[in-house]
Amino acid sequence: MDKLLFKRIIIGLLSVCIVAYVVFLFVSANFTNSVETEEAVSSTVSDVIHAKAFIVREESYISNGENGVLSYNVEDGDNVSKYQSIADIYRNETDAVSRNRIKNINKKIRSLKSLSQSYYKDSVGFDTINTQINNNIFSIAENVNNGKLIDANSSCENLLLSICERQITTGSVRNFSAKINELRKEREKIKNNCHSKIGTLSSDKAGYFVSTCDGYEKSLNYHKMKDLNINKFNNIKKKKYSSNAVGKVVTNPVWYLACKISADDAVILSKLQNEGIQLFVSMPAIMTENIPSSIYSINQKSKKDDGILVLSCDYMDKNIANARYENSDITTVSYTGLKVSKRAIHEDFVKKTVKDKNGKKVAKRKKVQGVYVLHGSELIFKEISIVYSSSDYVLCDTEPKEGILFSDETLQLYDQVVIKGDNLYDGKVIE
Repeated sequence: MDKLLFKRIIIGLLSVCIVAYVVFLFVSANFTNSVETEEAVSSTVSDVIHAKAFIVREESYISNGENGVLSYNVEDGDNVSKYQSIADIYRNETDAVSRNRIKNINKKIRSLKSLSQSYYKDSVGFDTINTQINNNIFSIAENVNNGKLIDANSSCENLLLSICERQITTGSVRNFSAKINELRKEREKIKNNCHSKIGTLSSDKAGYFVSTCDGYEKSLNYHKMKDLNINKFNNIKKKKYSSNAVGKVVTNPVWYLACKISADDAVILSKLQNEGIQLFVSMPAIMTENIPSSIYSINQKSKKDDGILVLSCDYMDKNIANARYENSDITTVSYTGLKVSKRAIHEDFVKKTVKDKNGKKVAKRKKVQGVYVLHGSELIFKEISIVYSSSDYVLCDTEPKEGILFSDETLQLYDQVVIKGDNLYDGKVIE
């Protein structure tokens, strides 16, 4: 008798728990209104090919047959004309260093004179000067970190000038007459202890000047880059050049970037080439980004083999003029849209009104992919057009082409997209 009573009690308690659980599920599904949202923001994702690339330019050596030490009048990347003087020749290194020091002193004197005159004119604001100082400090650190000591030295000089300008602006210094006189005395002392130049070196061609040679100038034929294949690329070697070569001139602004690509990448790039799509190249080591380029050639032994991609570019600066082998990021395709978590994507019905063959308006409905957006206190289901998909999010087009969407409404920038919630449906009121 006691066992039977105990059994009935246990069964009763289990029944109560089951009923309570069912009630809990019912209440959760129908009366719980809390949702979690995130804002739809614009984002861009790019497909990038990472490659070790070889740069080919049309280059002509500059030769110096005279004995002596060169002091260049132009900097790497400067555009020089035919027969322009690019360097002075001195008897020894001491004279060359002294003449360079005189040039730097003259530059400093001009800058200090200009700053002194600004005391009597409208000066630059403190915020602008402070920004210049911070930028120069950052530039010094970045150039030192990248081994660009010449650029770091230039940034140091700019930093000193910015600090001087701040002194003028604050009124702590009225002018730099004392410093200018000091520099003039130093200049005269140097002049009295060095000799004049013994000659001048000119460029026999026009183009972009580079003060160094690396032996790769003639490794590939600039005019036959369309025929470059993987065998030629694998056998690129330095070539001997004259000991009289003291620099070079890049005679054509168009240059080529060549790299190996996989068979799969070749398929994608061939399609882009046929469509005339422009690519963008970045070379992080030389701080060069998003260089516009076009596909010049894609060469493979067969469609299943790796190949060689050659890009044509016409943007030139001193970093590119000096570059040769560079780790490059080639952006093939970019996707821009509103970033949405995949947790937010649902399927629901949307409606639209159309005219039938008799001209009568009729309502049509269709189940589509979309998201729930919290508008005030009400949920609205919006159809989406996905332009890019990753493992955990998608990018949605804000202006899909006609015919892509069944409905007329889609996700908009800054919409509050529901990423978590129960019993979601169009028109639900969230209290």
